Amino acid sequence: MWRNDSSRKKSSSKQTLKERDVRHVRIEDVSALYEIYEFQEEIGHGSFGIVVSVVEKQTNENYAVKIVNKYSTVVHQLSKVYREIKILKTVNHPNIVYLYKVFESAKKIYMVMERCRGNLKEVFENKKPFSEKTTKKIIKQLANAVYYLHKNQIVHRDIKMENILLSKNPDNPTDLYFIKLSDFGLSVIKAGSFIQGMMHDRCGTMLYMAPEILLERTYSELCDVWSIGIILYTLLCAKYPFADRHQEELINQICSKDPDYSPIELTPDAVDLLKCILVKDPVQRSTALEILKHPWLMEHKLKSRKDETIIDYMKKWKSEMLLPGHDSDWMKISESDISMLTGLSINIGTTNSMKSGTSHV
Repeated sequence: MWRNDSSRKKSSSKQTLKERDVRHVRIEDVSALYEIYEFQEEIGHGSFGIVVSVVEKQTNENYAVKIVNKYSTVVHQLSKVYREIKILKTVNHPNIVYLYKVFESAKKIYMVMERCRGNLKEVFENKKPFSEKTTKKIIKQLANAVYYLHKNQIVHRDIKMENILLSKNPDNPTDLYFIKLSDFGLSVIKAGSFIQGMMHDRCGTMLYMAPEILLERTYSELCDVWSIGIILYTLLCAKYPFADRHQEELINQICSKDPDYSPIELTPDAVDLLKCILVKDPVQRSTALEILKHPWLMEHKLKSRKDETIIDYMKKWKSEMLLPGHDSDWMKISESDISMLTGLSINIGTTNSMKSGTSHV
């Protein structure tokens, strides 16, 4: 199994994003918005509100407005809405939905965001399964967005196909799969690194939830990576890796069973990436950055290592074996030793190596 542990330290470097200059305007009631926007049909719903299509009268630009009723939202849920606004005011990434303005009255909150043309789940239901080429395009964008969030101490916690919107690609108008990650209603900004950054509350959508969340253990941002794996498998295989109408059996599958790869006609690289992501133990699970560096997305083939010998393997690490100011011990191995070792083969191609460190990124 492919592994790039060196990216874990780099991906965990803490960064602080500054809030963008997003207008947050207090209004008396919705009539103030009717002067600015023409309200159209409801196009969806988020974690704590409905989403309506609007057209700005002055510019004729299309937007989506998420409307949250403050009185029908309990206090602790309302705090999550303000947290979502804080996160969206901060992030700025081509594959994350963009927040333009916020209007707030005594009764409601209106979040004006970019208008997209639907979500991935709707398209998937009509075109499943997706080709590896199309899936690569989607997963690469999604992993990029998630890596950006994690690098900036943000965990989404509800990544699913319904929350992946399809938008216009400013660089390629013919691109049908330019994605935007949306709905940050369950997202959090980590309190710190390592233990301080771990989370405890059980939330998300069960089909996409990581085992550690379902088992009510502390968990890290790697719960988002698990969700990427669920989407990757589903797009390629036209079915969820774990599915059951009964919640108890679904939890059992997610926590104790492996996905079925046997009837699936996928390239070895695609299967390898799935096996790097859908790992029960988050300590061994790939990070978002490691996904981006995987051969399946890097467009170079994963070399088979089944027939490698110890000699071949040691040659790869020759530079690391050489101490400063010394000749390599490798160079001192005798011909007879080489003759003996060459006959031994090792299989490191399917070994799931334990990652260094802990699950606290």
